[in-house]
Amino acid sequence: MQHNRVSGAAHRVRNAIVFLIAWWSCIPLSVAGPKEAHAKDLGDILVEKGIITPAELQEAREEEQKQEAEAEAAQRAAAESKLPKWVSVVTPFGDVRLRDEGFYQQDRSARNRFRFRARLGVTANLSDEISATVRLATGDPDDPISTNQSAGDTFSRKSINLDWAYLTLKPGRTFHLDPGWITLTAGKFGVNSYRLSELVWDDDVSPEGATETLNLVEQREGFLRGLRVTAFQWVIDEVSDGGDPWMPGGQVVAETALDTTATWSVALADYYFDHINTVARRSLNQYNDPPTNSKPNSNYNSSLANSNSVVKDKNGKILGYKSGFNVLTVATELNAVDPLGVGIPAGLFGEVAYNTQADGNNLGVYVGAGIGNAGRDWYHNTLKSAGDWGLAYTYAWVEKDSVLSIFSFSDINEFSTRPANATEARPTQKGGTNLGAHIVRLDYVLLPSLQLTARAYIENVLNRRISNAPLTGNPTLLRTQLDAMLRF
Repeated sequence: MQHNRVSGAAHRVRNAIVFLIAWWSCIPLSVAGPKEAHAKDLGDILVEKGIITPAELQEAREEEQKQEAEAEAAQRAAAESKLPKWVSVVTPFGDVRLRDEGFYQQDRSARNRFRFRARLGVTANLSDEISATVRLATGDPDDPISTNQSAGDTFSRKSINLDWAYLTLKPGRTFHLDPGWITLTAGKFGVNSYRLSELVWDDDVSPEGATETLNLVEQREGFLRGLRVTAFQWVIDEVSDGGDPWMPGGQVVAETALDTTATWSVALADYYFDHINTVARRSLNQYNDPPTNSKPNSNYNSSLANSNSVVKDKNGKILGYKSGFNVLTVATELNAVDPLGVGIPAGLFGEVAYNTQADGNNLGVYVGAGIGNAGRDWYHNTLKSAGDWGLAYTYAWVEKDSVLSIFSFSDINEFSTRPANATEARPTQKGGTNLGAHIVRLDYVLLPSLQLTARAYIENVLNRRISNAPLTGNPTLLRTQLDAMLRF
């Protein structure tokens, strides 16, 4: 029997429909009335006239739907067979974000700027065990903590940079391993540690090197739902005449379910920055011969936001950081499906950083709470569906040498206050440490994939006397951000 041969019932229905159409079309319009008035399914009419049974009609309709589905599948298969092989393994992704940002501070003129960010990437999944990802992004190529681009400069072209380029290996049956048990990432990639804030790592940082993760536990039942261990080997710089600055580290993450309505996660990490003084000497000195300043430093990076303590020689040349950086962190969040009894998820989160190699001013804290459709990770408040919303509050306290400021949160990294007198330059602190901040954000998904965000930052310098440029006047800064981001 041929695969697409219609059944006997379907054959009878088809012949009856042909007969009924011929009969119906011969009825004078004056008798039948407008055909729109008889817009009843022909199969139903045949059943009413007793020509076929309801069972035969249902069988005929199912057969027709089956044949239509088979025809569509055949068309898709034919179209796919004509496409290049790479099309079936490549997945594009990206986002575009527009931002209006305001700065308001006593003794300083109000400032407003328009910024935008565009990121476009592709992932090639060649198999379940190996993939490659490449992403381009806007922004200053010398700034590791921002991919934003400010509008201005007389409509000039904006920079596009290689933001990610990495391979991901998930050894499975080829290596006689359980799939998903280990993940290896190498190249230039996004920060792939478990984080609940930007206390240590800004979201735009793209480390270079390698990361390995062991998924020891991954299950949907019981108290312990997940347990993974991660090792980091991130290259910060390469020098020919000394030890290379790099960041070896590790993290343990446990995810638990307290009951059917609440989850609790906790992560412990250690980030050690080796030979980091080389970065300070190479990248933070504008000149090699202060105070004459006749020999510019070719390695100087004016985009690095340093607010950490540094050691200088008698001429003002930076010799290194005042302390080393071995940053221990604890991150935890507690989330519940409906803790307030109003049918809305809510949760608490916190992240603490402690630099064991600094004698003082070495503690950083981000704590907060959130409510809304995100359900977790309230600091980022990533939403999915149109109509979703979220509200979150974060308090930040980041002492001067608690974390490495050139990699920490970029949006609380600059203060300037009035000079002591008219002849002095305006003192400025650039960098995300020695600061406290209240951060409030409201998110709403207006259209599918279009998320609107309003943020307000109330920021203060913790200690004006130990700022790299001692500040005077009122240190409080109000910073606002209005975002519209489309993901695709």
